[in-house]
Amino acid sequence: MVKPTSVTQWALKRPVTVSMAFFALLLLGMVATRLLPLEMWPGLEIPQITVQVPYQGGSPEEVEREITSVLEESLATLSGVKRMRSGSSQNEAWIRMDFNWDEPISSKVVEVRERVDSVRHLLPSDVERVLLWQFSTADMPILTLRLSSARDLSGAWDLLDKQLKRPIERLSGVSKVTLYGVQPQEIQIRLDAERLLASGIDPIWLETQLRAQNFVMSAGDLRTGSALWQVSPKGEYQSLDAIRELVVRNGVKLGEIADVHYQRPEMVDGRHLDREYAVGLDVFKESGANLVAVADRVLKVVEETRDNPQFDGIELFVMDDQAAGVKSSLSDLASAGLMGAGLSFLVLFLFLRNPLTTLIIVVSVPLSVAITLGVMYLMGYTLNILSMMGLLLAVGMLIDNAVVVSESVLQQDPKDRFAAVSKGVDNVALAVMAGTLTTAIVFLPNIFGVKVQLTVFLEHVAIAICLSLTASLVISRTLLPLLLYRFGRFGQEAHVAKAPRYKRALAWILDHPKSSGLIAVLLLASTALPLSQVNMADDDEGNDERLFINYHLEGRHSLQVTEGMINQMEEYLYANQERFHIESVYSYFSTDNLQTTLLLKSPLPIPKAELMEQVREGFPKYAFAKPEFGWQGGDDRGMRVYLRGRATSTLVELAEQITPMLARIEGLSDVRSELEGGQRELVVRFDQEDLARIGMTVQQAAQTLSTALRGQTMRSYRHDPNGEVQIRLQWDPKWRQSRDQLQALPLTRHDGKVVTLGQVATLTEQPRLEEIRHEGRQTALAIGGNVDDRDMNELREEITALMDTIALPEGYSYSFGGSFQYQDESQMLMLTNMLLAVAMIYIVMAALFESLLLPTAVISSILFSITGVFWTFLITGTSMSIMAMIGILVLMGVVVNNGIVLVDQINQREPDLQRMRDAIIDAAVTRLRPVLMTVATTILGLLPLALNDTRLAGGGPSYTPMALAIIGGLAFSTLTSLFLVPYLYLMLCRLRHRVATGVGNVIALRARVLPSWL
Repeated sequence: MVKPTSVTQWALKRPVTVSMAFFALLLLGMVATRLLPLEMWPGLEIPQITVQVPYQGGSPEEVEREITSVLEESLATLSGVKRMRSGSSQNEAWIRMDFNWDEPISSKVVEVRERVDSVRHLLPSDVERVLLWQFSTADMPILTLRLSSARDLSGAWDLLDKQLKRPIERLSGVSKVTLYGVQPQEIQIRLDAERLLASGIDPIWLETQLRAQNFVMSAGDLRTGSALWQVSPKGEYQSLDAIRELVVRNGVKLGEIADVHYQRPEMVDGRHLDREYAVGLDVFKESGANLVAVADRVLKVVEETRDNPQFDGIELFVMDDQAAGVKSSLSDLASAGLMGAGLSFLVLFLFLRNPLTTLIIVVSVPLSVAITLGVMYLMGYTLNILSMMGLLLAVGMLIDNAVVVSESVLQQDPKDRFAAVSKGVDNVALAVMAGTLTTAIVFLPNIFGVKVQLTVFLEHVAIAICLSLTASLVISRTLLPLLLYRFGRFGQEAHVAKAPRYKRALAWILDHPKSSGLIAVLLLASTALPLSQVNMADDDEGNDERLFINYHLEGRHSLQVTEGMINQMEEYLYANQERFHIESVYSYFSTDNLQTTLLLKSPLPIPKAELMEQVREGFPKYAFAKPEFGWQGGDDRGMRVYLRGRATSTLVELAEQITPMLARIEGLSDVRSELEGGQRELVVRFDQEDLARIGMTVQQAAQTLSTALRGQTMRSYRHDPNGEVQIRLQWDPKWRQSRDQLQALPLTRHDGKVVTLGQVATLTEQPRLEEIRHEGRQTALAIGGNVDDRDMNELREEITALMDTIALPEGYSYSFGGSFQYQDESQMLMLTNMLLAVAMIYIVMAALFESLLLPTAVISSILFSITGVFWTFLITGTSMSIMAMIGILVLMGVVVNNGIVLVDQINQREPDLQRMRDAIIDAAVTRLRPVLMTVATTILGLLPLALNDTRLAGGGPSYTPMALAIIGGLAFSTLTSLFLVPYLYLMLCRLRHRVATGVGNVIALRARVLPSWL
């Protein structure tokens, strides 16, 4: 009997211990399925920090000079900054810094805060706040609701706040609920200009007095003997009547010069859902809370609210449900995985023809998955669409180790079952270990190498694959041999494939080395044809369920005008609702921004690009707007060309010339610049001499103008039954209705006469920049567009040729961004990681085989798998993308497994050179059946994923290119490696013999010719 020293032999000796250990792991996995946080994305801190400085009243040029440039100069010396962008507008300055993924972002926030504080004294004195924002995937709302009704919801704050917002906030797992599109009532003190000036009260002085009348402070302590009293003087307003009765000067009450009443704030934007006014509500969850559980609790409250009689006539529409996306994506992956697993098990049974043996092998799959989930829970990982993708990719590979071990064990002599199991496992132990390591090791460069978004996400895919494969390896060395020992049917020589045709073909290959080598080279060279035909495509990030329309509004317009534009667009869309396959239409409008979202029926019966063309043809014509479909996928997708130079106005002019030229390029649509011209402003220039004559300063006049047009926020009123109410001081809206009214605005009273704005100031209309953008501390402007089924490399060449024909002014240049930059970075990194993976696979095999030469025979499988990938893409019309490259990466670790087992089988026979050919043929024929079984199970496991258009997160890139890459590469590599690996093994052994013989002859010659002392 074999001495019990190995793990397998220990497992055979301790059946109860092994069984209970795996039963405990199974229980851990089952518990983990309930405890693992379920997320859309893994909880990642995006390495991005935004510095925001709200600043009202300045021009973009002033904000750029006084705020943005000062902060950029201070932040420029930060280490690890990958990209710095900024914007300066009349309302704010913002600077966004993208850091390298391996930077500790928490410490970077502290550094940024210190840099900002160090130059805080250089910023304008009226800068009140400097905000820092750090984005995490956990900061995304899990639910976005839209409430619409034929009745006016703009005044329904109390109803929505008390009956919907607050009940959701009280739910377990909910961190925050935001309600927008509706505002609580405020107290408006609306000054009457004529009465105010007639009373002789200065507006600025009045504002100061009103602020001083509403206060709470602590005056200290009062000690009376043994008692201690806290003294708190209070001047708070107690009621609206108290505000009206406030005496401001010489017996003049506030109510005599102003109207004081509750009023809804003036609307600054609005929303439509299905042509009715809508209100928005976003729900955020706590970190670590189960996404699906929290969303279910929120939706239960929403359903109860729908039944509330107070909400009759109000439609509660779920616009975005992150949990639904997770459940849909996980359901698609799970169904594809179960279907693939079922097909794999069926093929396995057809090969084995033994239900019990098939069941024993199949046990390794659910058990490996359960162990993986348990370990992921202990390691603090979440179950998300990326880790689920890793599990799905691993399902087809989890059977491989069990198949190899089972085949080896069941072919042993049944006389001594213990020795048969031990020998069968030992015969393939090295090959199984090498196969598992090579599959897992391809991910190491992505986990420990350079960090970009792609590799960070791949880490979560890799963890699931590596953990499940490790579990499969442990099962194949312990539990599986134990089950085979108890229930297996040994001595299955009859099931060894005879394969006479394969044997004859392999013999011909080995007997005709030159012809065989030429065939192999021609097959490898054939890669050039599909390589030249397969397009390099942008990853499809578009959501087939939605289309986004931007209007590119020129100038600012009243809310009534912009809502009228929205109404016109919605009338056109609903007139063609059936033809355009529209489910609902959601629109947003403000004075300077219009957007419409088309929610499409699913599944969409026609290609999305075709539908966009149909909708685009009938867009309404506007005098101040140009509707176009929005850019898909954000800044790192689509076509982006950045113009750089000194002046934004010049860049806008260049963009107006270049944009039509780019729009004519085939495959580009919705081409536009991010900053449009046509913006106007009204500049008020005060005459300082005139102001001095009436005793006013420029600042006082400007402040009075600001109060009249925009109003001033006062300290809140705290004695309303519903809580705090904002107090706002403002003038009658009539002064904002026309330019003539504005010129007649009374500023003060002098010598008994009213002085108006037009008497002391000149109003001039002039062009205005909406915003000044910087890219890498240079003034920049982006021209972008959507890419419609074009090879990105060809598109870049065409755009480059076009841009080179344009004579840019001195000091102005252009560069590429978007998909060009993203793919350059991702593809170069993936290519580097693939080469590292090949090197690491070689290192592992060389160490396990104790040979530097023999692993070369196995490595050849990788080259031919790449050939198979490109031919598969050419035949199926699939474009090369990042998802396809992920498939190639996984493929590299899988294709070498069969070659490893074959080489190991040949090595175990230890043939000399004369018997090498027959030993290779014998080992190859013996391994044919297990090879076909493992390849069939892996391919069938991925087949549903390749045939169904399952997408990442429901609307992201398709899994199909990844699955096709693995299937096509593995199938072609298997067909070729069945002949190529034995052929190369024989050639390398002969080469090694020739080299050894040659070296021996040289040593013998040296011994004969040279003196012994040399």
